[in-house]
Amino acid sequence: MFIELSYPIEERMLTYPDNPPDYFEPKSRIEQGDAANTMMIHHFSHTGTHVDAPYHFCEEGWTLDQIPLEYFIFEKPLLVDREKKPMELFTIEDIEELDLNGVDLLMFRSGFAKLRRTDPATYRYMFPGISKELARFLRESVLSLKAVMLDFLSADPIVLGEKENYPAHRWLLSKKFSSKRPIIIFEDVNLEPVAGKKIKRVIALPLRFKGLDGGPVSVLAEVE
Repeated sequence: MFIELSYPIEERMLTYPDNPPDYFEPKSRIEQGDAANTMMIHHFSHTGTHVDAPYHFCEEGWTLDQIPLEYFIFEKPLLVDREKKPMELFTIEDIEELDLNGVDLLMFRSGFAKLRRTDPATYRYMFPGISKELARFLRESVLSLKAVMLDFLSADPIVLGEKENYPAHRWLLSKKFSSKRPIIIFEDVNLEPVAGKKIKRVIALPLRFKGLDGGPVSVLAEVE
């Protein structure tokens, strides 16, 4: 059975603070005498369920269209299921007891997806993050890992990210921080439907905008 984990793109959807809002601009309408309905989509590259390409934090990194296709299909995903408080970080201790052998995707469930509708202010401004020590460990030591998937808005919490210049993003994506392969980042993913389930496979396919730093993604999980 497949479960959709990405959020639908809609007008005035929740965004990272200060990012521009999404809106749809009608270009033709049948009800107005046009032959068909068409729409111009105004969408920020890091709004909604999306992927961060290495180019997001590294000038020499892959752009969205340059990421190899195998980075979007995961045959050995693993859920890191740890409820987190506002702005609390995932740390190395959260994965110490997990078997990471061969894992190609780590899905970090903080429980924050439950707040996206019920408490959007907390979800938007006080989301958890990934510690720089954990990001470095994943990049340097878990060599089978291709990506991380987060049920919150960004790998770096707002205050800590701005203060320390987004260390989790840089450790995962930038060539200047590590010579190892980059680990791409999927953010704002709804992981509630796979909590407590056995995840067999995950497919996360982006729109392949040429030259971009990121873009929207459709995420499907196959579960038993």
